Amino acid sequence: MKLNSVILADDSESCDIANLFVMMKDSTAQLLEQYASSHGNIDAENHIYSSETITKQNLSEKLALVNSENFLCCWFGHGTDESFCMNGENVVTTTDNHYVFSNALVYTFSCLNGGKLADVLIDNNAKAFVGYNGNANCPYGIDDVTCGIAMSFLSSLLGGKTIGNAVDDLKTSYEDAIFNKALEPFQRSWFQENRDNVTLKGDGTLTIDNLLIA
Repeated sequence: MKLNSVILADDSESCDIANLFVMMKDSTAQLLEQYASSHGNIDAENHIYSSETITKQNLSEKLALVNSENFLCCWFGHGTDESFCMNGENVVTTTDNHYVFSNALVYTFSCLNGGKLADVLIDNNAKAFVGYNGNANCPYGIDDVTCGIAMSFLSSLLGGKTIGNAVDDLKTSYEDAIFNKALEPFQRSWFQENRDNVTLKGDGTLTIDNLLIA
């Protein structure tokens, strides 16, 4: 069995939180590799792309390597209601290349992508979308905390929970931070906004087993 994944991270110099997105990219790849190593019959094939390797023009070609079958897609960068951005370019949009995410579970840490963009992806046969229908805040100085919260969804999913239950665990991770008095009040309030903005669209009953391919 195999788990195909596509990981996109905006690590461009123009991105003010590039270090966080790189941390999320590396952590995702590590979690997937650990998942595969703990299941002797599963291989993890990670397709990892940065700002230097992805444009709107070549994204369809890259996704064509995996999107004929189920796959996991994670993207970390800036977003709007209708697009995901890398290096100042809208590389995923509601009009140009939304169709390449058919068969994908899309997990994002990007602002606003849980609105129109998520709806279009689901309408074009994405399995599910997990992200934010408002801001995905990144409190200054605690990238490791933000990354750990974001990874809690993937940890739960790879641990066998349904997408819906993994989303619940993500919200619980935010709640733990909200009530963590070691954090500054503004940090906690930003995490509260994140929790409130988490959105799930599509089939929340799927598990990681539903993404595996022979």
